[in-house]
Amino acid sequence: MPHHALEIALTRPLTAAELCHAAQAWPLAANHDSTRLMALADGKPPNEPPTACADASPPGCPST
Repeated sequence: MPHHALEIALTRPLTAAELCHAAQAWPLAANHDSTRLMALADGKPPNEPPTACADASPPGCPST
């Protein structure tokens, strides 16, 4: 199945709490200064919404 790499450039660094909160909705990786985020999305047709693993908290983040 094809995937798309998404890069998100931020205007300010994320705090650890903000990154944990965002990563609960979508699996993310941050660069060393938390100004860029990376994610992988399924390469589905445009009429189908992307999926994410929202059932697992990232390591070090509190469970909700």
